[in-house]
Amino acid sequence: MPAPSGPPALLSRDRSTSLRARLLGAGRDFARARSGAGAVEFALLAVPFLLLLCVVVEAAMMTLSQQTLDSAVDRATRALRTGAFQDAADGNDPASRLRRIMCGSAAVLFRCQDLRLDVTRGSSFGAVRPAEPYDSQRKGWAQSFGSTFQCPLGGDIVALRAAVPVLRLFNALDFTRHPMGANSQLLVSTAIFSTEPYAGKVCQ
Repeated sequence: MPAPSGPPALLSRDRSTSLRARLLGAGRDFARARSGAGAVEFALLAVPFLLLLCVVVEAAMMTLSQQTLDSAVDRATRALRTGAFQDAADGNDPASRLRRIMCGSAAVLFRCQDLRLDVTRGSSFGAVRPAEPYDSQRKGWAQSFGSTFQCPLGGDIVALRAAVPVLRLFNALDFTRHPMGANSQLLVSTAIFSTEPYAGKVCQ
């Protein structure tokens, strides 16, 4: 067997360089082999992240829809309290006219044609009982809700309650505890107020 040629120092340096190159190559291979770990980690984190995103979007939509419904009830309350609603009576159904006041002058995040409302009046705050719009047994509208409109008189205590179903983006979430069918929830807004002491007026 022929003896290795070259000085021993050069042979040792060549072996060291070759070993370093092999180690660096192995390190690069290991780093490339870990590239799949990122995909696995993303898959593990994506599911809870997407679930959280769904909750945020649904909560935001419910909050904005409720806010627009509350604002619509405020507009109706102002018209009834001051008597402006009665002054504009034109012979048409008062509930339909009040619904137009609630939906006509501002953007809303619900279908106005699905909006139902009850207006009741009494002599004191304790005597006024707003109707319940939701039937928890049938999971839908209470049969009597939306059929009462008592035209306010001057100095009356009035209860106005409005309810409307809104779209549920994700059926697994239920923020109102009033599910309406498979893909909607019922939003409710109520105002109880005293009218100004105006003279007797009619609403129709």
